[in-house]
Amino acid sequence: MVWDHFLARHWQQLEPSLSLPSFTQQAQSQILPHLPLTPPRFQNLNGYIWPERWLERYAELPFIGNVLAGMASRRPRLAALAGSFADVERNYHQLETQFWQFYPQMMQQAKDKQL
Repeated sequence: MVWDHFLARHWQQLEPSLSLPSFTQQAQSQILPHLPLTPPRFQNLNGYIWPERWLERYAELPFIGNVLAGMASRRPRLAALAGSFADVERNYHQLETQFWQFYPQMMQQAKDKQL
């Protein structure tokens, strides 16, 4: 999720030809026709992702904290996420540095179809 934060935060720098809201609309239009074929939990999740503009809101650090806390409270197996936002805040700059190292490599591999 922290990678999504940096992606949303730096979207215009990474993809200047397409706004994040436009990308989100395109993604939604690609996913919705196939939604009936997906698991019920994913279908339910989609009822929140699009109207609440999750990908766009991931740019807001407090939203990441709320999402992590919500995941921890709803899913016992994810209980460890309850305190993870403090780790994100404490290591924010290191995580951002790792994002800038990781993202270009990931995009190149995707372009080369190695991903």
